[in-house]
This record gives sequence, structure tokens and C-alpha cells, in this order.
Amino acid sequence: MAFKWSAPSNELSCPVCQDTFKDPVLLPCSHSFCHTCVLEWWRRKRERECPVCKTVSSTDRPARNLVLKNLCEAFLLEVQSGTFCHQHYEKLKLYCLDHQRPVCVVCRESNDHTNHRFIPVDEAAELRRKELRKKIKPLQEKVKLFCETKQNCERAEQEIEAQAQDTEGKIRTEFSALRMFLQTEEEARIHKLKEEASYKKMVVRSNMESLYSQIVTMGSTIQGIERGMKADDTTFLLQADALKSRAQYRLPEDPKPITGVMIDVGKYVGNLRFDVWSKMKGEVSYSPVILNPNTAHRELRLSQDLTSVSCGPKLPPDVFLHSQPERMAQHRGVLGCEGFSSGSHTWDVDIGKNQVWALGVIAQDAQGKGNVQSGLWMLRFCGGKLTAFSPSCASSVLPLKDWLQRVRVHLDWDKGNLSFMDLDTNAVIHTFTHTFTDKLFPYINTWNDTPVKILPAKVSVTLG
Repeated sequence: MAFKWSAPSNELSCPVCQDTFKDPVLLPCSHSFCHTCVLEWWRRKRERECPVCKTVSSTDRPARNLVLKNLCEAFLLEVQSGTFCHQHYEKLKLYCLDHQRPVCVVCRESNDHTNHRFIPVDEAAELRRKELRKKIKPLQEKVKLFCETKQNCERAEQEIEAQAQDTEGKIRTEFSALRMFLQTEEEARIHKLKEEASYKKMVVRSNMESLYSQIVTMGSTIQGIERGMKADDTTFLLQADALKSRAQYRLPEDPKPITGVMIDVGKYVGNLRFDVWSKMKGEVSYSPVILNPNTAHRELRLSQDLTSVSCGPKLPPDVFLHSQPERMAQHRGVLGCEGFSSGSHTWDVDIGKNQVWALGVIAQDAQGKGNVQSGLWMLRFCGGKLTAFSPSCASSVLPLKDWLQRVRVHLDWDKGNLSFMDLDTNAVIHTFTHTFTDKLFPYINTWNDTPVKILPAKVSVTLG
């Protein structure tokens, strides 16, 4: 706790030098002086008398006055701190309103402050504090805003890392499935190749065995005739007719060249990638709209492939979702990843038995406005009523004969048409007409745990 000096400053002055005590000592007569002052006094007087009472000291080594020394040091510190007047060494108890600075009671009477206005320093301090509180309030609010934004950034960094890890896992899962499909297709194709190769090698071997049998037979005949021809003349002549008869062996037909036994390489490698890709179409699906998880309301949950959305259950309190500007806050909605600013686009939605839902499109800048509906065109089903909402027209209740389960949304941005059709009856439900200027994103809203699904589109390949 800081020491507050309240004694008159003259009580801390040396009677000899009239200045604040420096290294004070205490004489036996109880008077105090600066150590150097009393030594100098004794030197001049040539005896050890007190400068005040003239009492002669019994010692030439006066005791240190530590209490007075501490008081003097505390006083000097307070003077240096600015709470004392440097000119008069008096406490600064007044505040000059004209000079806008603290002064002592002696300063008030000086010519420098003639006709000036004064108030106590505590009142002046409170006035200045109030003034500063008003001044720093905007700064404090700005600091608070920056701190909150910094915390959001830190949380966003954590969520980005979690998103990256989760997305990486999904990517690896999808590619693993694709690799498994390709591996299965590869093994099946190689198996068929080996089956064909085995069958055709068996055909060739069978033909080779037949040829070998005939070669052995004809070779044996040739060898017998050649041995008879090598006999002596008499023996040969005796066997000539028999050898001649044997040489008239009925020759087999010339062997025909083997055809159609080579591997049909083109069947296995020709258009291989296209054929596999064509077959893969039956294993994969294409969604014309992919939902953007960064726009989903906090109470909505998206499917693994980002093609369906449902409401709840609520996340635990310790799960943080970054409040980025694009996240839907007013509506329990979610937007598509891709926006459209030209052309014609169609997507089909399976609503199922959902009790509360909405479908449509929303302008890119509508999220940043206070009223989302300023850029929202939608059909909303709630309480058994189907209502059409748009920025340019008043809401209207539409006639509804049957329960809608599958709805086609068709946006023709260039022609300014947004239409909705019942897929089960092919009946047009409603059409909005507007000259669109903004990029529009698919919009889905739901309050139920029944998923609202984007139906996959049919994929076809046309060869030119």
C-alpha cells in the first residue's frame, strides 16, 4: 500500500541547510540534522555542540535516524509522483479550471492564478473520470467486438479443421467404394479373359494331338519303307512289291489352318474405360442439387451425401457451429451449393409425409438483409395449407387437392419463370414470373425429422 504523506513539509527540513533531510542523524539532545550538515557544523565550531540548543554531544558518531530517513524518502517519492507542488512542497488539493491542472493552496494566492476558478481535486478527478468513461466507451465496445470476432475466428479455425477431417473421411470412403468397384470389374474382366484363353488353348491342343497322331503314323510308315530300301539288293527285290504296296498309303487331307482361336483383344481393352464407366452409371447416382452444410440452420441435419435434410435432434451444448454470414438464422432452411444466374435448371424433391416444408429459390444477397423474404420465392406447406410467397406479390393460398409427395422445381432464369409441378400427376402447382437479376440458390425448409430428399437425375450417354 502506497504511503500518503500528510505532515507539513517543514518538519522534514534540516535546521542547518533548510532542505529535506539527507541521511539524518539524531543527537543526544533529540535534535536531528543531515549527517554531513552536523559534521560540517562541528568542524567550523571546533566542538560538538547542537546547532539548535548548543548542547555539546557526548559522541562524535551520532546515531542514524532511520525513522526520519524513511519519512523523508517517502515524502520525496510522493513529491516526485506529482501529488505535491514542486514549487511550494504543499499537497495539491485544488484544481484550477482555467489552467486545467492541480495546484496547492499557496499557488491559489499567487499572481499566476488571479481571478481563476478552483474546485477540490477529488471533484475535478470525478468530472474528468466521467468524461473519460464516455470517451473510452466506444473503444471498449470496439474491443469487445474485436474480442468476440477473434473468438469466432478461433472457433472457426477449429471447425475448419473438423470439417476438413470429416470431409477427407467422406472422400476416402467414396474413392474406396470406387476402387472396390473398379477392382471387382477388373477381376471379372480378367477372369473372362482367362476363361477364353483356357478354352482356346484347349481347342488348339486338341488339334495338335490329332496332327501328332497322324504325324506318328505317317512317320512310322516312312521309316519302315526306308529300312527296306537300305537292305541288300536281293532282299530289297524280294520285298519291293510289299514296300510299294505300303508306300501307296492313303494320305490324309491337308491340315486346315486354325482360325478363330486368337484372343478377342478388342472385346477386353477396346473402349474399356467407356464400358466400365457406362456400367458404373448403374452403381452411382447424380444429384442436380447438392446442399451446402455451411448454410444449414443449426437445427437441421444433412445426409452423408448432402442430398437430404431433416430437422433435429438438437446438437449437444459443447458442439460449436460457426456463425458464418451464410448460415440460415431466421428460417430452418438450407441452400444449394451452386447458384444459377442464367439458363434452365430442374430438380425433383421427395417430400414424403413431411408436415411442414418449403421449396423455392433465394437470391444471393438475401441472407445479408434483415428480411430474408426480400429475395425468396417459395411454396410453403404448413397447417394443411399451401402458400406461395414472393418478394413482389402478396402471399396467396393455393388450392390443394392431393397430398404432395414429389415436387419438381423448374427455374428458367432467362425467361423469368419459376414453376412447381406435382411429379405424381404432372400437374403444374404454381408458377412465379419475375425478371431475375441476382444469382439464385435452391432453397429447402423443413421442421420435421422426416428427410426432404433431392431425387437423383437420370444419366444418359449420347454417342455422336
